[in-house]
Amino acid sequence: MIGSIAFAWPWIFLLLPLPLMMRFWRASKPINAIAIPANLATALNTIQGAQASSRRLDYIFPWLCWLLLLTAISQPTVNGNAIAQTASGRAMAIAIDLSGSMEREDFTLDGNTTDRLSIVKAVAGKFIEAQKGNRIALVLFAEEAFIASPLSFDTRAVSSYLHSAGIGMAGRSTAIGDALGLAIQSLRGDPATSKAIVLLSDGTNNAGTVEPEGAANLAAELNITIHTIAMASDLQAEGYQTSPSADLDEATLQNIAELSGGSFFRAHSTSELQAIYTEIEKLESAETQAPQILLQHDLRNVILLMLFVVLLGWEAIIRARQYQ
Repeated sequence: MIGSIAFAWPWIFLLLPLPLMMRFWRASKPINAIAIPANLATALNTIQGAQASSRRLDYIFPWLCWLLLLTAISQPTVNGNAIAQTASGRAMAIAIDLSGSMEREDFTLDGNTTDRLSIVKAVAGKFIEAQKGNRIALVLFAEEAFIASPLSFDTRAVSSYLHSAGIGMAGRSTAIGDALGLAIQSLRGDPATSKAIVLLSDGTNNAGTVEPEGAANLAAELNITIHTIAMASDLQAEGYQTSPSADLDEATLQNIAELSGGSFFRAHSTSELQAIYTEIEKLESAETQAPQILLQHDLRNVILLMLFVVLLGWEAIIRARQYQ
C-alpha cells in the first residue's frame, strides 16, 4: 500500500518566505525620487491598469518555481509496498589455483579434452553465479596471491573475473598459504553469521611466506571454515611423462580442511568437480528470513520536471506579451 510523502530535509521550507523578506528589505531602502512629467505618469498608470490582471502571473510563477525548487531540495519520497527478501548470512571466499600445472590437459568438457583451468572456470563459474543473495570474494593465486574481487553481491561480476584469469598472470608456483591468508583477510571483518573459504589447487605449497596449517588454525579461531578441493585426473595427458597427480599434495589440503572444521574433496573428473561444488553448496546453506524492507520512491525527478514545465510556461507567456 502506498504511504504518505516524507521529506528528508523538511526544515528547508523555512526558506519559503526568503524572497518576500528580501523584497521588503529592498523596499525599505531609500530611493531618490525621479521627477516624471504629468502626461507620462498618466500614460503609465493607464497601461498598468490595463495589464494588472496579466501581471498577476508575474507573482504566481516566481513563487511557484521557488516552492518547487525547495520541494526538490528537501528530497521528497513516497513509501511503497513492504517486501520481505530472503537474505543469506553467508560470506564466502573462492580461492583458485593459477599455477603452471593448471594448463595440463587431462580433463574433458562436452566430450573434448581441455586444460584444468578451463574446467574450473566452467564449473566454479556457475557455482559463483548461483550464489544469489550471498557475498562472494575471489582470490587467485600461483607464486603470488591477490584478491581479484572483494566480497560482493554481484556474483556475475565475480564470475567474470574468474573467466578473465589466465595461467602465469601470478607466476607458475603455488602459494596456498598466502591465498588462504588473503581469503581470511577478505572475510575477517565481515558481520556474516557463516563464513567459508573454498580453495581449489592441483599442486603443493611451494611458494609464499604463509604456512597453510598456520592459516588454517587462524581461520578456525575466527570461525571461518575452509573446504579444500584437490584436482587432478587419473588420465595421462599427452606430452607428459609424470603422473597427473605427481605434484598434488592431498595430505596438506586434507589437513587444512580438518584444522578449520571443513571438508576435503578429491576431483578426478569434471563430473566429480561438479558434484563437489554441489555438496559444498549444501554444506554452506544458511538462508534466513530478513526483516521486511519498506520500498521508497524518490520524487525529486518528478518535482524537477514540474519545475521545468512551469519555467517553459512562464517563458511562453513572456514571449507572447512581446508580440502584443
